[in-house]
Amino acid sequence: MDEQKALPHMIQPHDTLRLGLSSLKDQASNVHPVEAIQKSYPKNQEDLKLGMLRNLYGSALPARMQLDKQILSKVGRLPGMPSSQLGLQSLTGELDDFGLESYIGLPEDSESPGPDMHSLMEAKHKLGLQPVTRSIL
Repeated sequence: MDEQKALPHMIQPHDTLRLGLSSLKDQASNVHPVEAIQKSYPKNQEDLKLGMLRNLYGSALPARMQLDKQILSKVGRLPGMPSSQLGLQSLTGELDDFGLESYIGLPEDSESPGPDMHSLMEAKHKLGLQPVTRSIL
């Protein structure tokens, strides 16, 4: 319930030329309690499953499964390019799930141009805008 009224903090100046006009008030949203429960449902189910496996087979199997999940979640393409993460989906069983998000709202079907590759790489390697500091002489 701590996500009820979350206002994001601005860490560095907003790049208006690359990202367009924005305000922190637009990003803040009230979260309904049911929405918070739906967001936490997959994590709760995974915790229950790992607890059950820990009780049945010992602590080594859930630890190995979590290690495999960490390794497969790091595999991906360059920022801005879609990455299917097929190995992670097969490990977690997401390949069997087919919902609206599987075919509606895909980025390759969008009419707007995708994000700028240079901006995404700068953000990944923290090379972009640096906070402005003033020194008093």
